[in-house]
Amino acid sequence: MANTFKPFGFLQYQGGAGGAATFGMTRRRISSSYATALYAGDPVQPAVSTATGYIVQGSASTTVLAGILSAVQFFNSTIGRTVWQNYWPGSGVATGDAFALVVDDPNARFRVSSGNNTTFNITGTLSTFTSSPVGQYAQYSMGTGSVTSGYGQSGAFINTLGTTVTLPFIVIDLITDPPGDNGADPTTAANHVVVGFNNEWLRDNGAGPTGIS
Repeated sequence: MANTFKPFGFLQYQGGAGGAATFGMTRRRISSSYATALYAGDPVQPAVSTATGYIVQGSASTTVLAGILSAVQFFNSTIGRTVWQNYWPGSGVATGDAFALVVDDPNARFRVSSGNNTTFNITGTLSTFTSSPVGQYAQYSMGTGSVTSGYGQSGAFINTLGTTVTLPFIVIDLITDPPGDNGADPTTAANHVVVGFNNEWLRDNGAGPTGIS
């Protein structure tokens, strides 16, 4: 069954070190003047030329990530109270900095859609495939996030596969179940895969990638 291209960002698939729901997350800051919307599942990166814990939307031109956005807390100046939500709507809504929970556990795994192409497909069949994206490195595209019924959802997906060891993610596995589920056909475009951060802790392709320090 062919897949439908409906990117949803980086959805935490396994928690890595385990423990409480917030284990493996770090609290980072979003400047109240930061105008770009951020959504749950978005890759985020440290603000350029700062070491103050501020984050901004990830850029596919960089290989350094702070992690994946999970939730945001800020004092909403429009309604006059602190809110927790899974997206940052942009400047003009917060009094003071916003606080973001960012998944940065180096052992975390994420389910993510590949682009609307066959780059991340296997060739052959699952039992006798001749090539696979597993163990290769991947770059992402931010796509277009959205807010539906108050829920903010990333539109990020992975779109480039290669052997460049400084790409930010590494493909760990293919999603193949339940059969017939969208994204579970690894032979057609827009299939879903499991990825991990490509950094100095991940040595998953056997050869020991240099990764990102």
